[in-house]
Amino acid sequence: MSKEDDIKRIEVINPKLVYKPNCAYMNAQCIHEYDELKVELWCDKHYHNHLEYGDKDGAREGIEIDGVQEAIIESFKYLLDIYLRGTRFDFINYFDPKKPKKPPHRIVVKKILEESVLNVVMETHYLESSKFEITVITAMVVDDFKVADGQHVITISDNKATLRRSIRKELIKIYQLEF
Repeated sequence: MSKEDDIKRIEVINPKLVYKPNCAYMNAQCIHEYDELKVELWCDKHYHNHLEYGDKDGAREGIEIDGVQEAIIESFKYLLDIYLRGTRFDFINYFDPKKPKKPPHRIVVKKILEESVLNVVMETHYLESSKFEITVITAMVVDDFKVADGQHVITISDNKATLRRSIRKELIKIYQLEF
């Protein structure tokens, strides 16, 4: 058996040993896939109480954990994408129990639904290398959700994610991803 036959046999047994184009080169080989990023999703008691008991107006329909979780997971990948592109905005809080707490950076996730808009307020905390914790603060399905001045909003629709910031009660577009 020739050396070329051995290489072909290896490629069939382990397709990762194949040389193929990647972002940098036409002839590269994947030697490791990094799967160690850990993201934990938590919910604050405030959200839980609204989910279970409603508010002064009654039950809050449409804020079930499955839909909220889906919106957060989808938004996190877009927020990280926009953040890594060098867009200047803060959505990651750095947890240090030795330092006094500053007001946290919160993001409003707006997921466009057929009948309305799911609004989820979340905080993202970096805990240690490759580990994040996301906490759901509250959620509502309304078209006119009030956003605090200075707060960032990511709106997710079928084909785009738009990051905006509330400045003097107006949402100013910062970045848009189309997919």
